[in-house]
Amino acid sequence: MEINEKKRQAAAIAKMGKQLTLTIAVLDSDVKFAAVQWRKSQSDQFWRRTLVRCLCALAEGVLGLLKNLAPDSAKFFEVELTAKDIEVATERRNYIENGIQRSKPAFLKFSENLKETFKLFAKTHTVQFEIRYEEPGFKALCDTFDSRNKLMHPKGLFDLEVSDQAVDAADQGMKWFDSALSNLLQECGKKLPFSKISS
Repeated sequence: MEINEKKRQAAAIAKMGKQLTLTIAVLDSDVKFAAVQWRKSQSDQFWRRTLVRCLCALAEGVLGLLKNLAPDSAKFFEVELTAKDIEVATERRNYIENGIQRSKPAFLKFSENLKETFKLFAKTHTVQFEIRYEEPGFKALCDTFDSRNKLMHPKGLFDLEVSDQAVDAADQGMKWFDSALSNLLQECGKKLPFSKISS
């Protein structure tokens, strides 16, 4: 690959990286604001629901951004993506129907979405990275998404209640997510040669 093309790709990845950082900051500020309001009135169900929704929006937003970055990172590092990788990144499944290629949405359950997205992001940066999904924090994060799903699609009044245990799980799950994400970004960042490629 030509040096100028490599520089162009590096600049594009750097720009997307900045967008990732800025977007995380906005979503994180929502979480922090909701947490402050909840601490002022810990029995207030509105702020409990808001906190759970904000935490899940942060996690889902980050995963979406990582998927968006993956194809460009793969090109830069000359990593060949499989059909499954592309499906994870685009959330679309291609198939043939009556001789015509079509596509349809391909959404994964949250736990699988997180695992596959982190795996894909590490792969596109040629990083071998182990994430400890057996830790309690990962289960707590998945439980938080179950709580959020009940809030978004309630089948009854009790589905709108966020218990003390659910708030504790949200806190534990988000700490696990923050740690796993920080470690992943740190390892992948070591591969990015922005300082090596002059503008």
